[in-house]
Amino acid sequence: MIETERLLLRRPTEADVASPPAWLSDPEVMDWLGGVEPPEEVVRLWLDQWERFPTGKFLVERRSDGALVGRVGANYYDVQTWQRSATGEPELGWALGREYWGHGYATEAALAVREWLRASRVVSLITADNLRSQQVAQRLGARPEETVELPGYGPHLVWVHPYR
Repeated sequence: MIETERLLLRRPTEADVASPPAWLSDPEVMDWLGGVEPPEEVVRLWLDQWERFPTGKFLVERRSDGALVGRVGANYYDVQTWQRSATGEPELGWALGREYWGHGYATEAALAVREWLRASRVVSLITADNLRSQQVAQRLGARPEETVELPGYGPHLVWVHPYR
């Protein structure tokens, strides 16, 4: 569990599989993540990732009222092939429900997870037309380095975060 001034970041649980966040069914939110899939399956995948990879996705709750505002966490990629790999580099990603956009939650949560990762190199993979996520990456101090083809998801800008 990670706490920030306004947020609580926690691992997903079986209860989250049974009652997944509503924003997982929102096409405008999920368009940036490959499209809407059955929400229960998405949360189940997050649980499985914690078993297969060094870390996974945290659910982000607002401390003031417990609202589930989004998720933030790491995927791991072999940076030569851009295939998922348990021994790869962490890719920091975030997604929030639309009603929580524009409040700084993504930046606050992503910064906390980046610090928690303690990795020497962290990247974020963001499509060229996802301007909101690019703005979050900029606020985190990341800079675009190159464009790569992410298998199954198309071209993505590789945003490299500052070294620790």
